[in-house]
Amino acid sequence: MSPVAMQSSSNDSKRQHFQLHASAYEKGAGATSSRLAAAALARLPLSAYTSSSHILDSAAGPGIVTKLLLSPSPSDVLVPGLPISPTPRVTGIDIAPAMVDSFMANKAALGWTTADAFVQDSGDLSRFSDAEFDAVITNLGIFALRDPVAGAAEMYRVLKPGGYVAVTTWKVRRAAEVLQGAVDAIRPNSGLKPMDMPVEWTTKEKLVRVMGEGGFSISQVEVSQTSPNWECGSAEEVVKALSSPMWTAKVWEGWSTGEIGRWGDEIRKQLRDQERQTGTLEMSAWIYVARKV
Repeated sequence: MSPVAMQSSSNDSKRQHFQLHASAYEKGAGATSSRLAAAALARLPLSAYTSSSHILDSAAGPGIVTKLLLSPSPSDVLVPGLPISPTPRVTGIDIAPAMVDSFMANKAALGWTTADAFVQDSGDLSRFSDAEFDAVITNLGIFALRDPVAGAAEMYRVLKPGGYVAVTTWKVRRAAEVLQGAVDAIRPNSGLKPMDMPVEWTTKEKLVRVMGEGGFSISQVEVSQTSPNWECGSAEEVVKALSSPMWTAKVWEGWSTGEIGRWGDEIRKQLRDQERQTGTLEMSAWIYVARKV
């Protein structure tokens, strides 16, 4: 299989996975993703956005970014200017229909009168006009695109001159390390990669290069770090969180009852002393913000 075909197959698998487990995503990873998204939004000129502004929430999932833009923030998120008032127009897109369904359910429950969402590949923004958006936010999505450079070029195209893009990707993913350790203990050399992400995407250089090749000028770029740790509260809650079908459904395919029965104990063995005491797993991320000249 060619590298292009392998990448396409991997992306199709990820799309199917998020389609099946959309409802579990917000519950299991939503708080961590929300803290990361808030840190990214804090680097935008939020006070400049008004009811006439149009913001794209790309790879929106259930609307974690949109929720911060339009609804009161959770207690652990304190970003001046959020939510934006008067509310801007927000368009969410995601490749998984179930994620868009979750977005629309949040819209109905939270009264987002200025938001809408569509099933759309975030690497293909052809439904949108040139210079349509005042801001484009892609939270934990760019590394999943079939062609990230082309996706960055699309972000550049749909931004207004003077508009901002904010893109995030993981730097340290302790949750992934714990999952991988449990898999390797139960099925050594299986090749299974839970929470898989190409390792080069954990570097600042990869993110800057891709966005630069997409058209964003290096002179208009700010790259920073943040640590939206996964806070579960206790070791047993970590085990519970990492036993969710969101992370285990594909891993456990073909496993015996005995192998699945070992999962919780192997997760516990992977935890460091401090993680057992605090129930917190380290998660740090890169935030890329650029202004279109």
